[in-house]
Amino acid sequence: MPVRDLTAADFRAYRTMSSGAFGGAFDPAAPQTPQDFSPGETAIGIDSSALPGGVAGVIAAGARIRHDRIALGGGIARCGGIGGLAVHPAHRGDGLFGELLTAVIARCDAEGMPLSMLYPSNPAIYRRFGYQVVAQLETLLVPLVDLQRIRAVPGRRTVPVTEATLPRLRALYHRLSAGENAMLRREGPLFPPGLPGGGWSALLLTDEDGTDRGYLSWSRRSGEADGAGLEVHEILAADRQDRLALLRSLGSWSTVTELVRLRVRTDDPVRDALPGGGTRPVAEPLPLVMMRVIDTAATLQARRAPAGLHGAVHLVVEDGTVPAGTCRAAGEYLVRAADGEITAVPADEPVAEALGTVRLDIHAASLLLVGGRTVADARRLDLRATADPAAEAFLDALLAGPRPSVLDAF
Repeated sequence: MPVRDLTAADFRAYRTMSSGAFGGAFDPAAPQTPQDFSPGETAIGIDSSALPGGVAGVIAAGARIRHDRIALGGGIARCGGIGGLAVHPAHRGDGLFGELLTAVIARCDAEGMPLSMLYPSNPAIYRRFGYQVVAQLETLLVPLVDLQRIRAVPGRRTVPVTEATLPRLRALYHRLSAGENAMLRREGPLFPPGLPGGGWSALLLTDEDGTDRGYLSWSRRSGEADGAGLEVHEILAADRQDRLALLRSLGSWSTVTELVRLRVRTDDPVRDALPGGGTRPVAEPLPLVMMRVIDTAATLQARRAPAGLHGAVHLVVEDGTVPAGTCRAAGEYLVRAADGEITAVPADEPVAEALGTVRLDIHAASLLLVGGRTVADARRLDLRATADPAAEAFLDALLAGPRPSVLDAF
């Protein structure tokens, strides 16, 4: 089953196939309908004509690989975001899904993306190829009457976000998300430079010196069954007082709606700032985020080592989910931390400086190397993770941080 790059000439056939798989009409004649893949994506696929009973001009299976960068342990890593992976109904059950996903993993490796990310509709089929659930995106229903009780925060004011002030918001987002794990950097060409469309609005929070401290973004809703008049995309702020100031501003919408929908990160500190007991999760499925290590050494070396942490471990990663040579996840490494830097070099056996050995399967590696979880967490999930005690403590310290969060869908 030959997998090849898809070009602009294949775009209509691919979109017709993927729209049929995921729903939504594709009208190539409609105004502003894209006619080519994004320059920030690599598209690959399999021709129907290459298969028994296939037809020319039909894409039997295809996927898009986004070239994103994510925050990771105080550093930045490249990440292949997988979207639109679908198989034509006429060719399902013939092994095309596995063939294509294996090619996606290999392509991420070839293009220097040490991690891969996707939003699964069926996690089990992706798990067979080494992907592991690392996060979930939760949305809360917040009564605005609760927010009206928040007192004004001295020295804070809000500023409208316009084309002129949008660069400040983008710079603030980079600063506030730098310590997160897995948050997209939101860079071009996948994220255009102008204001987002679709009714998106935002405001900045500044202090008395004019320093940007946080922001709130939303879209207006009307006539929804849950009664929420706003979709709050995110509240990011420097500290608790800033979060309270933004929540108080959000409460001013009580004249037009009683409820808002608020997206929150994993362990989002905004939860702790929400007053009252009326907040509740929305009654809908939780979107899951799965990630996979493509290149273990590159993933580790993209991170920053915690200040003051020095030492080394022998790390063994085992990956039986894809053929050997598909990517560089499996292997044995001497992982060192010193002076804020992490290095990972091939090592077939422990050396004297290593505190011991940590042995992980690909699922445990994908869970842990994204950060915010411990070796004990991996074992609790029945993932294969064994370690000498000193080596386990070191790796936990090395990968400490907030649990992964992703606020962008694709």
